[in-house]
Amino acid sequence: MKITVPSTPPRTALVALAAFLGTLLFPHRVAAIPVFANGQGGANCALCHTVVPRLNAYGRYVLMTNFSRGLNRHLQMMQNRSLPIALEATANASNPAPAGLPRLSSSLVQWLSAGFLGKDVSYFATVPMVSGGFPSTSVDQLWIADNAFDRGRGSLQVGRFATPIFAPWISQPLSLSGYGIASMQVGSNISTIADNRWGASYTQVAGNGLIGNIAYLSGNGAIENAFTSAGEGTAWSASLQFLSPEKRWSGGVATLFGTIPNAGAANDRYSREVALASYETGRFDLLAIGTIGHDTLPLPLSTTSSTSKAYSLETIYTARPWLHLDGRYERTNDGLGNASSNYIFDAALNLEPNIVLTVEDLARAGTTPITQYQLLWAGPWFRNRMPPGTMQPPPDVQGLSPARARALENGRSIFYTGKDLAGVRIHGPDPLRAYQSCAVCHQPTGVGGVRLPDGAISAQLGPHAHMRDNMAAAPGTGGMAGMPGMAGMPGMSGASHPWSVADFERAISHGVDNTGMALSPVMPRWQMSKRDLHDIALYVLTQLHPHG
Repeated sequence: MKITVPSTPPRTALVALAAFLGTLLFPHRVAAIPVFANGQGGANCALCHTVVPRLNAYGRYVLMTNFSRGLNRHLQMMQNRSLPIALEATANASNPAPAGLPRLSSSLVQWLSAGFLGKDVSYFATVPMVSGGFPSTSVDQLWIADNAFDRGRGSLQVGRFATPIFAPWISQPLSLSGYGIASMQVGSNISTIADNRWGASYTQVAGNGLIGNIAYLSGNGAIENAFTSAGEGTAWSASLQFLSPEKRWSGGVATLFGTIPNAGAANDRYSREVALASYETGRFDLLAIGTIGHDTLPLPLSTTSSTSKAYSLETIYTARPWLHLDGRYERTNDGLGNASSNYIFDAALNLEPNIVLTVEDLARAGTTPITQYQLLWAGPWFRNRMPPGTMQPPPDVQGLSPARARALENGRSIFYTGKDLAGVRIHGPDPLRAYQSCAVCHQPTGVGGVRLPDGAISAQLGPHAHMRDNMAAAPGTGGMAGMPGMAGMPGMSGASHPWSVADFERAISHGVDNTGMALSPVMPRWQMSKRDLHDIALYVLTQLHPHG
């Protein structure tokens, strides 16, 4: 996540720079962000991000469900037996100075921690060394979520979090300038749909990618003022989103309504109705957002009401895996005679997966375009292996031919790292999207049971492999994850239909099980060489024994 601050004193900037350089020199002292790299066996940033901090469809799903879906909590907890803390640093500059303002430069260092406190309890915390400022407001958060409601389909979040109106999109933009449509102030009403606010939020996951949310929000000040909301008002929000990592279309509708005292001490009753639609291909990400607002008393000492309107159109083009181009047009009108149009163009370069240089041009009618620069670093960046004791032992190759021994070693490497012994990474149907290793979803022992997007449960592997239904069925029940009407169907287990190497090859590469049934679309259709496909299938069949 990106945070920038106003022009900082030289001493603050030097402290931030020293901290940044220190973490580069001594990366072993800080763990990678657990919900991304560390807790997933060293997953690449591209698993959840288009470009850091911009989330892709998978990352938005993970964030919207409070990390409870799509991530292996067991691995996270094993990886992070000590407090998992990460560090992020940004440096910003703008040229020329905005009209009537000094030239802006800033820097920020912030601490992050996230993961699971227990089987069903996730948390997230960001603590900036300096908070607030240009170009976006403070995004510091501190929340905890119980994800055990409705058999794991419901999640109750309490603390300070992003207002849950399309937060996965608007809280993590690629552009340096946050969405004006989300942060538009109406008169003296400072409550916007981009606020981080204290409150409680309940999220319900339904089938086919539908996610509903309702939240009560109070105050939008800093963490230091956590329990004082005087003068900041209260609000309710509700949303219904279609958010599936496996679909190109996503979006939804949402509303925010509440009261806030205006500068004249009168209560402004307000509402915001918002709609969003997003479409993604392998290289293009298209986003449209529109909002209509109603304020009864947006100005002090006035009885004039207002109807605000705003919309934003954006496209992100992945020219190369390391180069992302962003173009956005937005129009805002607060209904009080203040209207503006912004043209925003960004180029984000991945110098490393976790080091991003962004250059932006921001243009408004009648003003000189402003060029902004940002260097973002989050890490340190290193790949953790599976926790000790969680992996199956190396294959016993005594008495085996050199070719078979090599095949099992190669298959083991693919299963646990997503790379073969030569370092070649296997990938899914979209080469621009990085996937996790097999062990992350199916667990290091192959026992499966990890809850994945759209209600699917990862399969148990091994010689008696079988799918698991949405209730995480015990071995032998034969539930078929992700297949309508197939959950709990008898006779679909590995015991009734023994698996072969060829069956596993077909399941891994084409998503078809040993009975000819299609697997859930959540299961990637892996693409790799014939040798690698044979080796991983052989390893899974002969070396994984989830139940001893």
